[in-house]
Amino acid sequence: MAVEIAKQNYSGSVQPMPIGSGKTALTIGGETAYPFHTFEGEMPNQPRIAIQVLDHKPEDWAEACTEPYKDVLDNPVAWAKKAQDVYNADMIQLWLKSTDPNGMDRSADEAAATAKAVSDAISVPLIVWGCNNSDKDAEVLKKVMEVCSGKDIIIGQVTEDNHKQLGAQALAYNATIIANSPIDINLAKQLNILLNNVGVPLNKIIIDPTTGGLGYGLEYSFSVMERIRQAAITQNDDKLQCPFICNLADEVWKTKEAKLPTDEMMGDAKSRGILMEAITATTLLNAGADILIMRHPEAIQQVREYIAELGGFEMPKAVKKSASAAVSAEASTPAVSNIAASLKEGALCEIVQIMDMPIDLAPGHAIALIKTVESADDANGLLLSTGVPTAAGETTETGSAETLRVEKTVFKPETTWTPIDDITTDYKYKLIDSKDSSGQKIKLIQDSADPGMQSGKNDWRTIIDDRDSMLQHVKTDLHYWYSEGNGSEKRRTPA
Repeated sequence: MAVEIAKQNYSGSVQPMPIGSGKTALTIGGETAYPFHTFEGEMPNQPRIAIQVLDHKPEDWAEACTEPYKDVLDNPVAWAKKAQDVYNADMIQLWLKSTDPNGMDRSADEAAATAKAVSDAISVPLIVWGCNNSDKDAEVLKKVMEVCSGKDIIIGQVTEDNHKQLGAQALAYNATIIANSPIDINLAKQLNILLNNVGVPLNKIIIDPTTGGLGYGLEYSFSVMERIRQAAITQNDDKLQCPFICNLADEVWKTKEAKLPTDEMMGDAKSRGILMEAITATTLLNAGADILIMRHPEAIQQVREYIAELGGFEMPKAVKKSASAAVSAEASTPAVSNIAASLKEGALCEIVQIMDMPIDLAPGHAIALIKTVESADDANGLLLSTGVPTAAGETTETGSAETLRVEKTVFKPETTWTPIDDITTDYKYKLIDSKDSSGQKIKLIQDSADPGMQSGKNDWRTIIDDRDSMLQHVKTDLHYWYSEGNGSEKRRTPA
């Protein structure tokens, strides 16, 4: 029996926001339901990923993050080009970290020249990110908007402290603003109202709720993003119906867990960091993120596949390989074994035996003895793949049966749910009438509960010798929360 999934009605939506121009223009937002709840509403535009690029060579990045860009780390223009052309960036985030007054303190003119060069070199949308110093950002980002006039860039972070200067400038140069507030729904709404009062339309504002990394405040970010999205689409609060951007790259990769070296306890450092970034990103997607700022190409690929699978979008293209990487991959590819070559691609087969071998395999993997089946009528559904793809339109034969080709189906969420068959039909049990501790009648599975023996309530005063012991008992964990002898949780701290 199919069960109809209960659907929630939404009174509002996230406003769609066009970004960029030309062939690489894209649109974010537009959701009319909670993230990926496509059975309840629309998610017309997939979340996008901006790859982070610094305006100077980073000295404190984990090796896993510098390795993919080691040939361009001292050239932000070449770095941005590689992120776009090799790693298929939807956007580029240029972080003007060198302008920090407490760091290199580069001038607004230098930063603007870098932003202009990067903007001219790439075709995807550009996000220009300040150094998180309100006064310096006001100076730098104003200059950036001036020299990048007509480029339709996105600037951030704009805070309550500099919203007047940057809001007016963004209005003049038609720039989109990233409004940053410190993990609070009321402060996020207040900043949007302040920018709107300056004249910035809400359809030119992206909310940056401040993002925590995995294990470092991620749950706070998630909770606030949930509340903002609830207000936007269930309460139709137009001041909060702006898309989200989450700058998670630095929050993840600056943690000690992402930088600790490979060892027996922590495992491989590269895999650990990539998983931390991917898990943080997918968590934020489920809170409503529309733009993710990320670093490592492998984490980005994992997240793109997650977006495609869960949202029903087109699967991402494979990351392009450089010539040197292609040569290296070809050299390291093992030759096809004689056994695999003797098997026919697409042959029908069955498992004869799962082999117990003294080899540690990944979870869900096993070594098996298989045999091919001559007749398609005798097969139970296993299709052999030797890892050698069949060319488009090409067919092979297995006896008299034509090769079956498996097409990867696009994920489509179900609108109904069919309960799993009851597998406890042979479980013999009997329900008996009983009472709980409050005297309410309940049903219990026979012989599954220990009846216990209650001897009555203990009076704690009878076990106290003097006044000091009595006070100590009341103040510490010797005294129970809920009763004087039948309580369930002890006080953890003194009263």
